[in-house]
Amino acid sequence: MNFKQSWLAMTPLKGLFLVVALGVVSTAQAQELDFSGDMRFGFASFDRDERNGSEIGEDVLRLRARAGVLWTINENWSFKGRYAARLNNKNNESGWVKLFDGLNVGATSIVPGESTLDEFFVRARYGKWDHRIGRFQTNNRMIGVAAKGLSRFNSAGWDVNSTDGIQTVYSTDLGFNVTGIIEYNNKDGASNVRRAPLDFRDSSSRAGYFLALDAQDTSGLWAQRSIDVAYIPAALYTNGIASGQSRGYLGFSGRAVTQFALQGEMTLLTGLELAWAPDTQTKAVARIPGTGKVDSFSWHTSINVLDFVPGHSIGLVYGENEAGWLLSADFPTNTALTEVRYDWEVMSGHLLEARVRDRTDLQRQTNAVQKRSEVDVYVRYTISL
Repeated sequence: MNFKQSWLAMTPLKGLFLVVALGVVSTAQAQELDFSGDMRFGFASFDRDERNGSEIGEDVLRLRARAGVLWTINENWSFKGRYAARLNNKNNESGWVKLFDGLNVGATSIVPGESTLDEFFVRARYGKWDHRIGRFQTNNRMIGVAAKGLSRFNSAGWDVNSTDGIQTVYSTDLGFNVTGIIEYNNKDGASNVRRAPLDFRDSSSRAGYFLALDAQDTSGLWAQRSIDVAYIPAALYTNGIASGQSRGYLGFSGRAVTQFALQGEMTLLTGLELAWAPDTQTKAVARIPGTGKVDSFSWHTSINVLDFVPGHSIGLVYGENEAGWLLSADFPTNTALTEVRYDWEVMSGHLLEARVRDRTDLQRQTNAVQKRSEVDVYVRYTISL
């Protein structure tokens, strides 16, 4: 295959990224290389009561390692690439995840034993504009000790996932940032977490769209204020994938966090996040009792005490994600979640965390003898360079 044929065979995103990358490399000289990385390792355990009445559990040692390089070409242009891998002490698979391949729908990460480039992008910054194209990390999670989100959150916990596409951020004079993303969805799955019955076999679903407004001022009462909207054309199979009929999936979410100084360095953070999708799948598809379509109104709240002793923080999270909200990496559909997490910043770049979490089905599925419930715990240590 000659160069012209290879070019025509590329997806539009790959072609556009290559044009930008070649243009930058051919017109600029390297000014600075910065290396970064992190390693997260620890112990995790869970006990689960399955919907069929059985009980399972597992104890596992986990590791996630990431290493990246940032090439600052000049004051406006830069390039970053990062390699990420997961490993358990058992049940590892083996393989390299290709750059533009996505996750299977419902998967939250590449599996243990796999590795990929989770960042590979060109960045241009000038004035109030900030652009990225390629593969990068994005999030719109609610801040806290146990930071979680119903919207966008790449690479939570030990997970490795990402966003493929184009991102533009504009900092306004009105006190907020506007973020727009056009995201590429592989026919086998997006690089972000997406829940069934979202599916990307229809060519019209190749691109997804995201728009967010975030307040710039995080002093005073408000630690965070943010709203966003996501739209994925032809990805929602309301009557199941076998029906072959899809429509666009539209989702709205917003979050706000307040902060109060207590004693010394101690700070109280309280937050609330809401999410809603106007069009959802049927209850029959979600295996929820009743007729009609499932609910989508979802929410979560958190209470956090930061630095109750310098470097030590604790947080409590409770949330409910209805079956019709399909965009959260942290909250599986039809699930109530309760979590307590403790953080200790041992020193700069070193973080020790411990968690206890309970997840239970909101409604018992029609084919289940009981609700699925799971209690899991972990202790992990993260070193960041």
